Order: sequence, then structure tokens, then C-alpha cells
Amino acid sequence: MQVHAKTPHIDVQITGTGADVLVEMLKKTIKGLEVSTDDEAIPVNSDPWFQQLRNSRTSGEVLWCYRDNAGITLDELSEKSGIAKSHLSEMENNKRPIGLKTAKKLAEALGCDFHRFLIA
Repeated sequence: MQVHAKTPHIDVQITGTGADVLVEMLKKTIKGLEVSTDDEAIPVNSDPWFQQLRNSRTSGEVLWCYRDNAGITLDELSEKSGIAKSHLSEMENNKRPIGLKTAKKLAEALGCDFHRFLIA
């Protein structure tokens, strides 16, 4: 029996001085390497699908994502931010809005820009 497994592609963008040398080294090292010279890259945040995704997120979902990515519990975020655990839970479940003052506390505790939590 034979099994064929496909591995996901890895996309890497290389720019700057020495990029050609690095690409040549990679070609020699990695069999089957494909190189594209497509220079039509656009910032992800300007793409329409990204804008639609951003507009569909709630401030509670954004808070949960940042907390989850930081790998901390509600208790830990409460301790870091000085915001009651019950309030944080209500914010994540979209039962309590996130105001400017709270957004700044959350941003400082999670190491991000406070504007991330201010979704209209």
C-alpha cells in the first residue's frame, strides 16, 4: 500500500540586498523549490475580504482572541488589568461594552493598541 501525503505550501517573501544570493542558496538546498517573481503583493489589511472580516468581529471576540493568543486566563487578565473577572467575561460575551478607559487598560495588559477593542 502506498500513501501520499501533501504538505502545505510555505510562502516566503524575500526582499532587499542579497535576496538573489539567498534565493540561489535555497534552490540548491531545497528540492522542488518554486520561485515566483510576482511583485503584486498588497497589504492584507487593504484587501476587501480582510475588511469584511474586520467589520464582522465584535469587540468581545477581539478581546477573547487577544487573551487567548496571550495564553492567559480571565483571572490572570483581571489581575493584570485591574478589571473584575466578571466584567471581562461579560465583555467577551458581548454583554458589556468596552469603553475607552477599559480599552486602554486591556491594551496595556495584553500589549496591543487600545483601538483594537473600540469597535463601533
